[in-house]
Amino acid sequence: MDKSWDKFEDKVRGLAQHIWGKPCLPTKIGGVNIDGAIAIDSEVSIHVEITEDRTLAKVRTDITKLITAKADSYSRGVLAKSFCVVNGPITNSMKEAGASHHIQVLSISEFSRLFFDFDRYSVARQSAPFGSSVDPLTGESDETAYVPVRYTIDGRVSDVTSHEIARWLKEGSRIILLGEYGSLKSRCIREVFRLLSTHAVETLAYPVAINLRQSWGLSRSSELLRRHLQDLGLDDLEGAAIRAFKSGSVALMLDGFDEVGSQAWSNDGQKLKIIRAKSLQGVKNIITESKGGVLITGREHYFPNSAEMFSALGLDPKKTIVSRSKNEFSDTELLEYFSQLDMEVDIPSWLPRRPLICQTIANLDAETFNTMFGSEGNEVDFWNHFIRVICERDARIHVSFDSDTIFAIFVQLARLTRTKAANVGPISLNELQSAFEAVTGAAPIEEASLMLQRLPSLGRVSAETNDRQFVDVYILDGLRAKDAARICIGTEIEIAAVSGAKWHNALDDLGQRVLALDSTSTAKLRLSLAERFSQLGNMVLASDLVSSLSRETDGSSMDFSGLKIDHGDFLYFPLFERELRNLTVTNSYIGELALPAKKATNVTLANCATPKVSGIASAAGLPQWISSLDAEQFDSVESISRIRKIGLQPSHEILITIIRKTFFQKGSGRKEEALLRGLGMVGTKNLSKKILSAMITEGLLTSFKGDEGNVYAPVRAHAPRMQTILDELKSSKDPLWLAIAKY
Repeated sequence: MDKSWDKFEDKVRGLAQHIWGKPCLPTKIGGVNIDGAIAIDSEVSIHVEITEDRTLAKVRTDITKLITAKADSYSRGVLAKSFCVVNGPITNSMKEAGASHHIQVLSISEFSRLFFDFDRYSVARQSAPFGSSVDPLTGESDETAYVPVRYTIDGRVSDVTSHEIARWLKEGSRIILLGEYGSLKSRCIREVFRLLSTHAVETLAYPVAINLRQSWGLSRSSELLRRHLQDLGLDDLEGAAIRAFKSGSVALMLDGFDEVGSQAWSNDGQKLKIIRAKSLQGVKNIITESKGGVLITGREHYFPNSAEMFSALGLDPKKTIVSRSKNEFSDTELLEYFSQLDMEVDIPSWLPRRPLICQTIANLDAETFNTMFGSEGNEVDFWNHFIRVICERDARIHVSFDSDTIFAIFVQLARLTRTKAANVGPISLNELQSAFEAVTGAAPIEEASLMLQRLPSLGRVSAETNDRQFVDVYILDGLRAKDAARICIGTEIEIAAVSGAKWHNALDDLGQRVLALDSTSTAKLRLSLAERFSQLGNMVLASDLVSSLSRETDGSSMDFSGLKIDHGDFLYFPLFERELRNLTVTNSYIGELALPAKKATNVTLANCATPKVSGIASAAGLPQWISSLDAEQFDSVESISRIRKIGLQPSHEILITIIRKTFFQKGSGRKEEALLRGLGMVGTKNLSKKILSAMITEGLLTSFKGDEGNVYAPVRAHAPRMQTILDELKSSKDPLWLAIAKY
């Protein structure tokens, strides 16, 4: 008997033992050898013949053996139920051969259904949503094709795929998959379920995927399994599923340990630990009792440390594989995602590559998509849409809260970060509760406690604390802007409360534009509040209002009416979008000063410090109304890669490259090929030749034939002029620069 025969016989005997709850052993009955027999009691027995030979002749031979054994048992007063189990599909002729003798001829799949009807379960399960793998706005199951992504494994250098996770699960491993919101944890569960389903009957590893958000208040494994099957409308499979689980034939997948409700809230870290443990009692019970593989997912920051996570889930850290979803798609994964949707999307540099963001883009209608990602693009519109998606997505988990409440709590938390030494937090448990109470007017209980512990974009600070911090600055910057807009139309009490506050963290580029385009307040109101906040000491908020008023919204100029900002704090100060008038900024810190100024009338910027000036290459390019600027770095033109980072149009990139290589590098001339090397697609031949021709026409370069093509040499008398162009870059008014802009 070969190895494959032994393995198949063992599998069938194992199934029979699971079905009838007693050992199934080879036995001689009535002088014939029966592959498996079970004595149910003194009056009933089970006879099983097992074959891998799928011919009708072999089946008839086995039926004859079963007839003999059946007759012998009957002569001794024992009723025998007989089965012939075939490894593969069977024919009607095979079934008919046994039917006349009350012997069931079954394929291995049919026989396994006597144990657990996995086919019915699989169809029902795949028709229902897998955790948060849904359309974030409609709540319907997300039918987008799975993008093969890779997951990191603690203690391993190389990443793994869903295939490896499925294999580990089938082999009985315990696996935790951690990840931030929208990082495809539920999609991983769905894909692993699909992979295991293909060979579930053969391997006796039935994947069972439970959404833990539907398991509130359950404390035992049987309760979780029953609730899961009831939700799928498979009440009649409850007993079979529990037997399969207890036999070790279930590969258990639990999605969202952070979505199991706590019934209370506490600001005491130790009490909160007890609350979390109690809410996960049922999850711990089903993991502890499972004899098969277990895969459980959740947001890492739900627990303050790994030790509590392992304890609450009932897992041994030495025997558990800890995997992590990556927060962003790689370039390859990004292209694959949109290609599967038959979409051509030129993802702008400002957009994070988060899977949930990509899903949000995929769900946009054509008109909205063109508005947000057309030739101009509209990051602010997309941010407003995306934050709504996030809030509605979380509101679907916490049905007691609408998306507006969750958004208001977000905004309240964003304000708290303004006073922190670090940009993103930390936010204490007391502050979480205070934010909730400020929005709802009540202390958090029941579902509210869970919502606060797992708010998207909030993560834990370290393993030693329950404190949270924002992990997504993209979201935080926009939330701060929404808070600033709300302050502008707030009550006098609220405005007075923030006027003298010592804030530390200013709005960045996105936040300024979100505030600039917020329609809830007028520019006149913001200007008057900027002056008030400046006088009373909240220099960060005053600077935010000034920088947002400097952003282009409708093409008009901005008159600051003589406003003076002293000791301001700007994270980003753009001067190139809008004509500015009557503004003085002194003794201020500016994270990035973005030039050239579009136009400035009666504007002064003096005695300020900045780590970076963009848009010009040296202090020589600064306008006269900027004085005593302590700048650490200007845009560099030392290499093509640095030139590209400046953000010039292609024709200007080529011009700067030619000027730098001809006038300011050693040598008397440059071959055309060397002159344009490294420009790639930017340096198309036609455009490059037009620029070289213009420089020769103006007498800036000379050209002669070399051994390998044209050689270009600088006319040194024009070196000062070329240096000025390099210094001023975007602010240059040189005729050559202006002419090249039209190419």
